[in-house]
Amino acid sequence: MRTVPESQKFIIVDHNTVTTADLPPCPNPRGWYHSVAGIKDTAGGLVATYRLSDSHTAVYTHIMAARSRDGGRTWSGHRSISHRNVWEHQACWVAPQLSRLADGRLVIICDEGHRSSGADWPTLTRWQQRPPRGMANYLFWSDDDGATWSDPVRIDDVGGEPGYVTELGDGTLLYTRTESARFAEMEDPPEGWGDIYYRNRAVASTDGGRTWTPLALVADGPYHGDSEVGTVEVEPGHLLAMTRIGFCGGRLGQPSRIIRSEDGGHTWGAPELSPVYGQRTVVRKLRSGKLLVTYRNRWGTPASCAFLWDPAETLGFEPTSHIYERDRCRLQDGVMVCTTSSGRRHEVEFSLYPAITSRAEVVLEVELRRERGAGAALLSAGFGVRVEDGCVRLVRFATKRHETGSLEAASPWQGRGAVRADLDTGGYHRYRLERTPDACRLLVDGQVVLASDDPDLRQRVVRFGSCGELTSWWRSAQARVHNPDDYSIDWRWDGSRGFPDQFQRDRVVVLDYTSDSGYSDWTQLDDGTIVVADYSSADIRGVNEGGPQPVLKAFRLTEEELAPHEAG
Repeated sequence: MRTVPESQKFIIVDHNTVTTADLPPCPNPRGWYHSVAGIKDTAGGLVATYRLSDSHTAVYTHIMAARSRDGGRTWSGHRSISHRNVWEHQACWVAPQLSRLADGRLVIICDEGHRSSGADWPTLTRWQQRPPRGMANYLFWSDDDGATWSDPVRIDDVGGEPGYVTELGDGTLLYTRTESARFAEMEDPPEGWGDIYYRNRAVASTDGGRTWTPLALVADGPYHGDSEVGTVEVEPGHLLAMTRIGFCGGRLGQPSRIIRSEDGGHTWGAPELSPVYGQRTVVRKLRSGKLLVTYRNRWGTPASCAFLWDPAETLGFEPTSHIYERDRCRLQDGVMVCTTSSGRRHEVEFSLYPAITSRAEVVLEVELRRERGAGAALLSAGFGVRVEDGCVRLVRFATKRHETGSLEAASPWQGRGAVRADLDTGGYHRYRLERTPDACRLLVDGQVVLASDDPDLRQRVVRFGSCGELTSWWRSAQARVHNPDDYSIDWRWDGSRGFPDQFQRDRVVVLDYTSDSGYSDWTQLDDGTIVVADYSSADIRGVNEGGPQPVLKAFRLTEEELAPHEAG
């Protein structure tokens, strides 16, 4: 994927920035955690907002504001708009979202969540339960370009990761919020959620933001859990929404969904699969009419990303990849060559749409060879196969909770029947994995070598890649996933089409590769420059892995730099 040069990145606030003398010392000895950026162009220059906290799972929070008068290169005037902490308020601010209205007013919408001190950071499904839990959404207003702000105005008792406020052409104000619901028929519910899932609702105001009315559900899919939804008015009354997948934390290979309304948000059409895997999507229209979405890419290669497209363009499913080090994949004479080594950050993995329930049918076929060595090629078609040195074996991923984790840590299957077969894996073979509601089987060059009817072998993910000390050669791959109650895909690739994730490489721009990033925002200046604000540690390690606390950055880009790039 394309990246932003360091010369186009500027610090809004970091660990050395003096924010305000009114703030006490940070309760975290590692320093402040800067996150959840908002940015808007005003008559007085750029205004940025963000959350200042002790950590991601915060006990001490401020909603902050700062200003730039040179297009985002330098920032000053950092000050607190509002404060919450668990000792005084038994609550914290979660994710402030900034918008600018046609009359020049700025508005922040933010959810407040009740919590206590210690390790008391709940999932949203639990946070929205009534006492001792609880959430609510609040608005903050400024009519002087961010110089002063109103006290918080409570507008509901739901909270729910609200999207930024979108102003429609007729003056209606609209935001989305995530609500928790129960689905008793949930099959194999994920730990931490159980039969509770997320759905998303539009909420509107026709009196300038004084009163708000819940409208229709934007999305209601138990096996998707749409949340953190961004909206844009493409044409008068025609809205487009882009979601984050909340089911299983979005870890199964389901991309963001696009949903449209033709009546200003009162009703919404059937969701469509998008080609990006966004968290906290911010989708708005540029002056050119193109749509730009910025988002956190978390369950492919972790990064802050931007994606530009024409609203008339037809989009659909595209695979994602988990490749920290891009030079581990190369094309050679129409073959993809992958050289991996031990550890999650040195693996190569491509992810396709999952098998949602036990009724799903999956076929995954790849043509590959591998050299002798300790590593393995791993294939999953709703059940896992490791192609090792001299054999193939059935496996499961290390953790069933989210069906993710290191490919290298996938464990041998101990179920009924044959779980291993000897095979000379040093030459090219066609490996075909077939999963039906009744059985799983592996065919090599048309011959069945492993089969099992053990239902515990089946899982949801559909992926292929390599791990450990290994060089592998991949000629082709194809997958058919039929979900009777959900989306189905029929996908094919060979080396003449570039890499399996070529769409992402050509169309997505990486702001920063980082495991600590999002949520972003962007604005367009009078000269056409696009300024994105986002938080980032610029480090692939998470904070809990010893990575640094994140800082807030401004990225200056042009539309030409974001435009689609044709593969050479």
